[in-house]
Amino acid sequence: MVDAIAAQRPSGPRLEAFFSTLYLSALRPEEAVNLKWSAVHLQPRVWDPEQEQWCDPEPEEDWGRLIVREVTPDVGKRWTDSGRQRDRRQPKGRAENESRPVPCSPRLSRILRAHRDEFGEGPDGLVFFGVRGHQLATGVYRQAWHRARKTVFTKEQQESTLAQVPYDLRRACVSTWLNEGISPAQVAAWAGHSQEVLLRVYAKCIDGNEERDKRRGAKGFEGF
Repeated sequence: MVDAIAAQRPSGPRLEAFFSTLYLSALRPEEAVNLKWSAVHLQPRVWDPEQEQWCDPEPEEDWGRLIVREVTPDVGKRWTDSGRQRDRRQPKGRAENESRPVPCSPRLSRILRAHRDEFGEGPDGLVFFGVRGHQLATGVYRQAWHRARKTVFTKEQQESTLAQVPYDLRRACVSTWLNEGISPAQVAAWAGHSQEVLLRVYAKCIDGNEERDKRRGAKGFEGF
């Protein structure tokens, strides 16, 4: 899906990093559209004297962090105090001035660096922005998503709920974290959920792993 979006012109190359961020960090779309470079903390590039150029850190060391501080849901001009298309709010489930740190994996760190190298910084320091230099519009990324579904999926898959909306990338990320055995408490903190909501919505993701979990549990007592 992301490759198919990247091939679209003119917006695709800019949207590749946007959709990758949803998938690799579980950000909500309204969180990602308002992500600023000041909230993206990446490891600095290192100088390679042999190649005489700056290079990305080694993958195992290339962890970063994203800070979710403010979201801009698309609610329509009629419903915002400013008269703009997007409202400005605290992240879901957060008090005023409270932020949410999210890990930035080495893969995502490389994607974001490449995105910054190619497109620079958007208005007000935004990471993602449209070809005309404005904040990324909901209609732009939704249309790109639907076009990619028609390109990648069979007719039967297109008629299903599989990857129906961009938000499903966030769901896929949370599901992957849970299936990898990361504690629900940690996943909830990263995703901005309460544990109660997380376990209720994603309960099926952690079913069917009894054999794996029994082996992991036993491994903790190997020294006894």
